[in-house]
Amino acid sequence: MRLLKWLIRTVVFIGLAVAVTFGLLFLYFRIFNNVGQRVQRVVMHDVAVRHEHYMTYNQIPTVFRNAMIATEDRRFFTDPGIDPIGIMRSFIVDVEKDGYVEGGSTITQQLVDNSIIVHRKTIPYKITQAFYAIGIYDTQSKPETFALYANAIYFGAGAYGLYDAAETYFGKTPSQLNDGELTMLAGLPNLPSLFDPFIHLKLARQRQAIVLQNMVDDGLITSKQSSAIYREPIRLK
Repeated sequence: MRLLKWLIRTVVFIGLAVAVTFGLLFLYFRIFNNVGQRVQRVVMHDVAVRHEHYMTYNQIPTVFRNAMIATEDRRFFTDPGIDPIGIMRSFIVDVEKDGYVEGGSTITQQLVDNSIIVHRKTIPYKITQAFYAIGIYDTQSKPETFALYANAIYFGAGAYGLYDAAETYFGKTPSQLNDGELTMLAGLPNLPSLFDPFIHLKLARQRQAIVLQNMVDDGLITSKQSSAIYREPIRLK
């Protein structure tokens, strides 16, 4: 009798292991293996519809890249599309508050939100978002991912993507902006309506100061350089 029970348990365990394995393989080939291409098609299509210029990674000013990564996802180049530390922190907060409260989203997850799924404040949505983010990590390089993000993210005032934001707020191309203007733009996607410099310039400047401090904390610039950048003129359109 004991032997029969052991055999039954073994068969069930093997069956479950096989089912999980095939389930993961199914997810990989149906989701992970093509999600990067799906996101790329959506972003490129949206840029074309807006008649904007798509910026490659190397065309995006270095200061802006550093500012965004230091502020939005400082482990961007090492994380697998998701930030386990951030997810655990946000999960604990969500459970304590009995609902979706805190984000903890990486740049890759934000790219998912701005391309192939609709942002919803639910835990199931967050799980789906994480799966897609890992899929992008598995199929796209980090520079490719950042370029898609910079061309898709919303900056407020109807501006999507860095090129559109530079024209909307300053009437210039990104390459024509000074470091002060670039770091201000890097702070807008967090809360575009609140930090809209056309309406709330003081708040936008306060947010810029936070971005610069993040860059100092990450060793990207010195405190002296941060002060010099903050003093650069902000010439709104």
